[in-house]
Amino acid sequence: MKTILVLVICVSISGNGISQTWQPIASSIGFSVKMLGVTVQGSFKGLSATLKFNPETLNTNSISATVDAASVDTDNSLRNRHLREKEDFFEVAKYPNISLKSTKFEKAPNGYIGYFELTIKSITKIVKVPFTFSESNNKATFSGTCTINRRDWAIGGNTFGMSNDVTIHLTANTILK
Repeated sequence: MKTILVLVICVSISGNGISQTWQPIASSIGFSVKMLGVTVQGSFKGLSATLKFNPETLNTNSISATVDAASVDTDNSLRNRHLREKEDFFEVAKYPNISLKSTKFEKAPNGYIGYFELTIKSITKIVKVPFTFSESNNKATFSGTCTINRRDWAIGGNTFGMSNDVTIHLTANTILK
């Protein structure tokens, strides 16, 4: 009985076996897409996320996040309005949020791979996001990049000269809750 009690206490103290809850304190959500050979960059703000992650217990982790679609910013007010209002783009009055919800995690040679349900304009598809997780002194940074096909989410329609590939860069600086 003593052995079991000692084992339970050791696991509790070390935090192993339990996903840790991380609270975002700063984030960066950027994207880039080629338009007539020129790279257009943009970002989103308004991240709201629940991050439960422990590298020792990948099967119990979960990440869910939403971002305000109306916060899209490309440093061009006319383009921003077009992206926010047009049916071929984000149509934020009808679809105010973009969401991401994990389905599983795997260890990778240079970090982790998360499989997520990405929902844009009520269309949900699975995306694979390689990411890193670095932790020190009750603070952690999640950082990942993936490429999606914009047409999978009915974004951009038949816009002339726009690449189908959109690269997304995500970084969240967090503190242990």
